[in-house]
Amino acid sequence: MRDIKFRAWDNLEKRMRKVVSLHWQGDKLVSVRLDGDNEPIPIEGRLEIEQYAEPILADRLICENDIVVDNLSLNAHRGEISYLVTLEAGAFWYKPLRRLKGSGGFSRDSKLAAYEHIHYKTIGNIHENPELLGKG
Repeated sequence: MRDIKFRAWDNLEKRMRKVVSLHWQGDKLVSVRLDGDNEPIPIEGRLEIEQYAEPILADRLICENDIVVDNLSLNAHRGEISYLVTLEAGAFWYKPLRRLKGSGGFSRDSKLAAYEHIHYKTIGNIHENPELLGKG
């Protein structure tokens, strides 16, 4: 069994934080302890908790709400496409955002299977790089 890792976007401090532990009240996640803090911080209105996909390579972590490019799409047929990584119904998905260069059609939503992690490069996330969400 693998450890499930999380990060948190802190809306107050406008920065990404490493989650150390999760704190529940019944079946509701209410607070988290973040790296560098001694006490848990309430989630509501402040933190957005995001889960990492299972890494296949140590240097290739992908998390929900990351924006990635598919390194295999660098050809004349598809061009380079950026995707938003989402977590829905217990599975990670990549959803095409925009063509960065080249021509061809967009891909449809697809599952982010473990073997595909090798082909994706993280270029940002929706919090720190909202300009990457723009249609173009």
